[in-house]
Amino acid sequence: MDQLIAAYLDNSRGQWSDCLLSSYAYLRHSWKSKWIGLPTLLKSCATFLNLLPGDVIDTSNLLNAAIAIALQIEDEKGCGIDTEEPSYHNRLHFADSLTTITLQCGLEIRNGAKNDKAWLAAMLLIALCHDFRHPGRVNQHTSEIESNTVNFLRPILISKEVSPLWIDRLSEIILRSDFSLVKQNHSRVKDRSFQWETEWATVLLNEADIMASASRTFGLMNSQALSMEWQAVNFPAYSTVATPEGRRQFLSSIQFTSYSARVLSSNILESI
Repeated sequence: MDQLIAAYLDNSRGQWSDCLLSSYAYLRHSWKSKWIGLPTLLKSCATFLNLLPGDVIDTSNLLNAAIAIALQIEDEKGCGIDTEEPSYHNRLHFADSLTTITLQCGLEIRNGAKNDKAWLAAMLLIALCHDFRHPGRVNQHTSEIESNTVNFLRPILISKEVSPLWIDRLSEIILRSDFSLVKQNHSRVKDRSFQWETEWATVLLNEADIMASASRTFGLMNSQALSMEWQAVNFPAYSTVATPEGRRQFLSSIQFTSYSARVLSSNILESI
């Protein structure tokens, strides 16, 4: 266990994909035995990106909001309103997304992006809470579940004095995380250099959201969890999502546009 903990976000060798896989492995070990908790993981991610609670006001407020949300998610055991914790959209998925986006942010900075601490804090917050109180169902209309998430989050963000500008940015990115909008999100940044803005931040979230599911090591397990989640609500795709053909359809539909996602996925993707 100690060795696995030490491997979490350990990129001392500069092997980013290996670091990601080792981190995923630790998260799953912790999930099955003694869950480390999102607040502790968030602290590790902030440390990786050199973010401190005493940073400038926007950064500090965004981090404080992330901490409050992490604590609430754990207090609620990752449950939605009047639901049990979903089989897929649960705290492990939040942790996967948070971990992935942390490494993405580090890679984008290495590739020349500005070390904008407010945006880095915002990305941690978004990855952590983009499926906050997910009910384990599927959207009946565009961004239905994501709209509810934004509504749940808004009072917390206001209480932590997150500025209206950042609330608008966070809301737009979360609303556009609906899987039906992903192709359009990638198209919006086509042939554009990376910069910290809502369009590119949305793409990073889309990529972080599916990276573990696209991996040859953990992808099938994620698809099986999603199948269980969908079966519980009688969504017909539950019977095919974890089959070889379902996996092929998923893998052929995904897109990695950012520099960071291409680096992270280079050695871990499942073959179609």
